[in-house]
Amino acid sequence: MNNKKNILSIETSSNICGISFISNGECIKTIEEDSDRKHVEKIPVFFQEIQKEIGFKLSEISAIAVSNGPGSFTGLRIGLSFAKGLAFSHNLPIVPIPTMMSLAFNCRESKPDIGLIHSHGEKVFFQKIYWESNLPQSSKEIMVLSWSEFLNKYSTSKVTFHANCNDLLKDEDLIDAKLSSSSVGMLAYFMFEKYVEYEPQNLVSNYVSPFNINK
Repeated sequence: MNNKKNILSIETSSNICGISFISNGECIKTIEEDSDRKHVEKIPVFFQEIQKEIGFKLSEISAIAVSNGPGSFTGLRIGLSFAKGLAFSHNLPIVPIPTMMSLAFNCRESKPDIGLIHSHGEKVFFQKIYWESNLPQSSKEIMVLSWSEFLNKYSTSKVTFHANCNDLLKDEDLIDAKLSSSSVGMLAYFMFEKYVEYEPQNLVSNYVSPFNINK
């Protein structure tokens, strides 16, 4: 795994703005906070802080990982643009990590079968998930469903996580998944070959639909 020894990872897909430093499969440092609508201001500051605290140089980074959607249109653009700026300055690859898989990884002790991310109103991004070697894999493409469609079509006996769906919940027993740049970086390390883009000039975020995630 020496081709991906040090990874710098970014999360801006929703209200959480963060950056992490991963080295040899361990998260060394994470700086993140709830920064709704302030990602463009916060992420450069967080980068400077984590670089100063750890003391790394970009020449010592193997790749830049970024949460790649679905999520907030503006947030995803900010994260990917910042990732590209860092990557292009030192000819580094980018590892775009699906936001749904990052959330699933944070719930890996429960091995969820279904993931949900709030889109807007009563709409949610929906994806089925399976697991290999304690790592999440997507079994189908992400769909956009209404909350009632999710409840009517998919068994609540399945282990399901959600992100930002609190306003839709009633009696459903779902795992409250948390976005974090640390899970983006860890997945980039363990699933490097699956996701890495060595020529990321034309890389775009996976918006899935024109909807934005709301808090």
